[in-house]
Amino acid sequence: MGCIAAAIFLYSACREDHSKHQHHEGSEQQAAAYQCPMKCEGDKTYDKPGSCPVCKMDLKEVK
Repeated sequence: MGCIAAAIFLYSACREDHSKHQHHEGSEQQAAAYQCPMKCEGDKTYDKPGSCPVCKMDLKEVK
């Protein structure tokens, strides 16, 4: 009877909800910033790639 209780306990422990765990691999991609290579707006950055609203050049990723 003790083996059955242990098996049930181990089974329930293995079925833990992993959706609450945070994954850090994706957070680096979300932290990307984009900036005009001509610095038309100083050090202003954007969270998405696109074009500079001043000179229309493609924004470059800031590393």
